[in-house]
Amino acid sequence: MDIKFEKTKTAILAYCIEDWTSLYFVPSFVEQYYRYEDQELIKKTSLEIIKNLLEEKLVIAGDLTKDNKFIPWKIPINEILKKIKYDWDNLGRELYMYELVWFDITEKGKKEFEYLNKLPELKEIDPFYFDDK
Repeated sequence: MDIKFEKTKTAILAYCIEDWTSLYFVPSFVEQYYRYEDQELIKKTSLEIIKNLLEEKLVIAGDLTKDNKFIPWKIPINEILKKIKYDWDNLGRELYMYELVWFDITEKGKKEFEYLNKLPELKEIDPFYFDDK
């Protein structure tokens, strides 16, 4: 088990349970748990985690409208990943909090979160709190 990967995934799923979650939070969690400083490595790892979450059907990707409605993207996962990577690569600046793509948790994702959250290896982690000690 890749503890960093599972902790990052658990944190993302926890946020998705609370509300739709924008792309911004994925690299934030990657940076937090992997302790990477290289932005390209953070982006690459973030895209790998997003790929896993989508392929495992734990989350779905989409847009959030101005009137707060989630609209799932009806395109294949490989196209979703290409779109996210292309849009992110071509921003020309740092990623802002509420842009590019949103994620909504599935029922399977909720069950996966409950499972991961009970694992002793991950138990010391509260997805809403991180202590470096």
